[in-house]
Amino acid sequence: MASRVFAVDLGAWSVKLALASPGLRGTTLTNVVERLVPPGDEPAEVRAKAVLAGLIGELRLRDEPGYLGVAGDQVFTQVLEFPFKNLRRAELDKAVGGELESVVPVDLEDMVYTFEPLSAAGPAPGTAPVGPLSGGGPVPGGGPVPGGDIPRGRVAPPPEGMRVLTYAMRRDRAEHLIELGTACGFDPRGILACGGAAVRLVTATPSLARARAEGAVAVIDIGHERTDVVVVAGGKAVFSRSIARAGKQVTDAISRHWNLPWIDAERAKHSDGFVASTAEPATSEAWQRIHQVTIAELLPFARDLRQTLTACRARTGFTPIAALLVGGGARLRGIASYLGEQLGIAAWRPTADDVVAIAGPRLGADAASHAPIDSAAMTIGMAFDAAGGRPMFDLRSGALAVKVDFSFLRAKAVPLGAAVLAIAAFAAGSAYADLYRVRKAEKVLSTRLAAESEEYFGEPRSADAVLEENTPGGSSAASPMPKLTAYDLLLEINAHLPPRDKITLDFERMTIDDAKVDISGTTKKPEEIDLLITELKKIECFKTNLTRGSTDTLPNGVRFKLTVNAQCLGGS
Repeated sequence: MASRVFAVDLGAWSVKLALASPGLRGTTLTNVVERLVPPGDEPAEVRAKAVLAGLIGELRLRDEPGYLGVAGDQVFTQVLEFPFKNLRRAELDKAVGGELESVVPVDLEDMVYTFEPLSAAGPAPGTAPVGPLSGGGPVPGGGPVPGGDIPRGRVAPPPEGMRVLTYAMRRDRAEHLIELGTACGFDPRGILACGGAAVRLVTATPSLARARAEGAVAVIDIGHERTDVVVVAGGKAVFSRSIARAGKQVTDAISRHWNLPWIDAERAKHSDGFVASTAEPATSEAWQRIHQVTIAELLPFARDLRQTLTACRARTGFTPIAALLVGGGARLRGIASYLGEQLGIAAWRPTADDVVAIAGPRLGADAASHAPIDSAAMTIGMAFDAAGGRPMFDLRSGALAVKVDFSFLRAKAVPLGAAVLAIAAFAAGSAYADLYRVRKAEKVLSTRLAAESEEYFGEPRSADAVLEENTPGGSSAASPMPKLTAYDLLLEINAHLPPRDKITLDFERMTIDDAKVDISGTTKKPEEIDLLITELKKIECFKTNLTRGSTDTLPNGVRFKLTVNAQCLGGS
């Protein structure tokens, strides 16, 4: 498994790169970088390519596996329905390809596509969202949750067979993206659609725990020129659509109204942009004037979002009960409350706890880093998706799929075989030499033992006979070898630690000698110490020998000390 994996979003406003490190206990985010695309007369992609090439060199990522994100007008998204329920992946691939050729304006040989089956069970038709998120409960963004009414419009019935979410794009466009990555200094291992990133993001966001347990969640990524909407239910992406409205239209409205240069209007939007709602009304005439300018573009934007969620319900039967707002456009003041009222569901941006959970304590603890993590949330989701080794929606498929080339091994088969035989011959010679020395030493020691035992006992004796006669209980009771070494005990302790979601544990000191084991550290709560002791007592030689020392209450936790009279360290 690679030590580092990175994902890239070549946006029209900025280039976002998320770097992650896969591990046995999960993926760790190590860096998030967002660089603005400089203005110029060249196409935006050319300018973004120059920014990406600089990042690849600066972060030394030329030899690391990288993935490119793709969305918007470059991708055709479809939900297909088939009459069968169980079909092998290879056969389903053929069926999806044949169906896509009839609904996408691209010939099958000129297309690359990827797909995943939808969750087996959807919500019952005509039911309203249930639970605290369905009406009146508090949400992370503040204010009541609107909604609770039964959604209007068509609701897709449960399928007789299966539904499949697909992403497709022109093959020449995929080849162009691969060439773009190569020109920037790396070989793109995959071209990822936004569905997998949204699934990873929903899974990693603590504030969505109740929503994802009770129903579907919409991830709304508001970018510069487009907005990507992905509905996630049951740990899978079930619907996806891109909207050609985003932050750029709001900037254009500000520029027209106040006759500002476009770049100044963009800065004004970030610093003073505002949209009012019932939960967050305008508190002055100045804020009301700003609201009147932004609402002209946000009304059709909210309408497009409502139509998208209605289409999701009509096509799949899933009705989102909450929405997570990410991307640079989600920073507009008041937009979470406004969209919550317009969509009739709870909507909020990632909270501070969400940022820490997604980015990890090192990146998430710095408040200054929240902005790039928030705007690059989908890029981070792509990095998490890619770090698993098999991204959910990878458009580098078919003839473009990454293949491991072993032809160089065939060309060097003869010298490699000769080298292996030579190594085996030397190993056999070394083993024979060692065996000869051991047998020679054994012969010398046996002769010496026979002579000295005859002198002491009056007759020659073997080593086993001497041990049997001179050890209480026989030779089997006098093994000088310990049952466990200190390293074995350390592994046992590590294997019996409670999961990280149940305990916040920080070891300060651990001493292991031939008589006892001393463990000292801190936990967040006193109950976690009891949980730790319960788990450690599952170790065979800790069952009756573990004692708890004094505890000290600290401002941020509890310090404890445990002592184990570990008989396992002594000989048997």
